[in-house]
Amino acid sequence: MRSSYERKLSAEEAREGYIMVLKDQLAFFPPVGEPFQLHEGTSSRTASVDAEDCVCRGPEKPHQHYSIRWKTAPKGSRISITNAGDGKYLIERALP
Repeated sequence: MRSSYERKLSAEEAREGYIMVLKDQLAFFPPVGEPFQLHEGTSSRTASVDAEDCVCRGPEKPHQHYSIRWKTAPKGSRISITNAGDGKYLIERALP
């Protein structure tokens, strides 16, 4: 299993306050909708991976997009989330 989930934030993620979770990386996190603790520095809050139904590829190809709601950082920032065990995840961000 991966030791961290890393992503460069898009303009939409930065503007809308979320971190996209790629479908092939879902196993790194608790199951969709299950709460976990996300820590950044000395602050912590409960988060979850949420699923949103989508037809961006057309109505004949419905699917879901996955994300974590989080006031993130500017477009181009690099996000790293590490599983620290016991339902605790650490998030770090590097500004562009």
